[in-house]
Amino acid sequence: MWLICLFQGNFSLLSLSDSDGARFIKTFADVFENTAIRPVKNFTQPLEINLTIQLHAILGLDEKQEILTTYLWMEQRWFHDFLVWDPSDFSGKDLVALPKEKLWLPDVLILEMVDEDKSAETPYLYVHHTGLVIYGKPLRIVSSCNLNILYFPFDIQKCPLTVSSITFSDKDMKLHIKETSEEITSKSKKVFASKGEWELLQITASEESVLEDWGSYDFISLEVTMKRRPMFYIVNILIPSAFLMLTDIVSFYLPAHSFDRASFKMTLMLGYSVFLIIVKDLLPSNSSHTPLIAIFFLVSLTFMVSSLFETIVIINIIHQNAKQRKPIPAWMRTIILNYGAKLFWRRGKPPVYHQISRVSLATKITVQDCEMKSSLSEEIDALQALLNRIAEGVEEIKQGLERHDQERELEDEWLQIGHILDCVLHSVYCIFFTAFLLTLAVTWLM
Repeated sequence: MWLICLFQGNFSLLSLSDSDGARFIKTFADVFENTAIRPVKNFTQPLEINLTIQLHAILGLDEKQEILTTYLWMEQRWFHDFLVWDPSDFSGKDLVALPKEKLWLPDVLILEMVDEDKSAETPYLYVHHTGLVIYGKPLRIVSSCNLNILYFPFDIQKCPLTVSSITFSDKDMKLHIKETSEEITSKSKKVFASKGEWELLQITASEESVLEDWGSYDFISLEVTMKRRPMFYIVNILIPSAFLMLTDIVSFYLPAHSFDRASFKMTLMLGYSVFLIIVKDLLPSNSSHTPLIAIFFLVSLTFMVSSLFETIVIINIIHQNAKQRKPIPAWMRTIILNYGAKLFWRRGKPPVYHQISRVSLATKITVQDCEMKSSLSEEIDALQALLNRIAEGVEEIKQGLERHDQERELEDEWLQIGHILDCVLHSVYCIFFTAFLLTLAVTWLM
């Protein structure tokens, strides 16, 4: 026998006897045979369907395909005009459970479904002696959802679920939501079993209707608001990226004239590129939106490349060949060596002059004295010639040392220019990157 008595609320616990069950089946045999007909006595009156919905879990959200998978419980209640009895006729039994195949069922479904329904089947429904039919079933919903991934991983998504009938218009069947949005949200949070990536914030429900060419249809509009738990992405994406960027900023303090800073920065940039390749599968992709975190990675890589170019320029200035070293222009000397040095508390090295210049000057004076005192003597003439040659040699040495001093002074000035430019570019780097981080943080939080 497929007739079972159930208990709910104040209903009876006693089971139907075999005679009561047989009489019940015989009494409503016509009802059980006409399951395709809407159970109303007046076909001009619509059948009222009351819905109760509870969200039990958010199983997953595929950002790339924009598909939301949820698990919810939906209960439908309506009155069957032909399934009414007096409990005293069946030993006081006022509630029975019947196989769902034996009664008419409304064709209520989720319009956003994009996959076949793989929900578990509930074989029975409840019928009260007043004709109230209670049919509850679990639903595994795979639905489409238009995502806004701009603020990933600090994003809040709102996904719609629309409950409607595709067969009956509002003249034949009307849909009503039994509970308010606050009640649905409160009950869903109590039974919410998912502790994964998404946190349920709110469920809003409203009754609406849409007018088509062939009639007007009722539907229940649900909007599930959920917030992503970002800790996984902060630990595995944002913090490692921040450490790599911090290392790039600190690398400016490596001495450019005695350390191969360019190789270090190039290695760091390649490491960051490998890091982006590894984490790309964790980032959402959407043809119409680019998340802020992707912009953060792109800008960070751009700053790394620009710092590498800056290092190459500074190294070229500091280590340029003596033959290719040109005199410093006046504007560069004024702006960088004067104002720039004061701005960054740097002082240029004083030029180095050799004492040989004084010796050569004294030698010249001695030669002139000798010329005045020994102009008539041949021996003195020979001595004078010797002293002249010595003076010429000393003068050449002096000129060579002066050229060396000038080259060394020019080298020191270019080295000082390189250090000052390094400080300037480092400051510009830090200012622009800090401004970018603040802008990104404000955009994320707001």
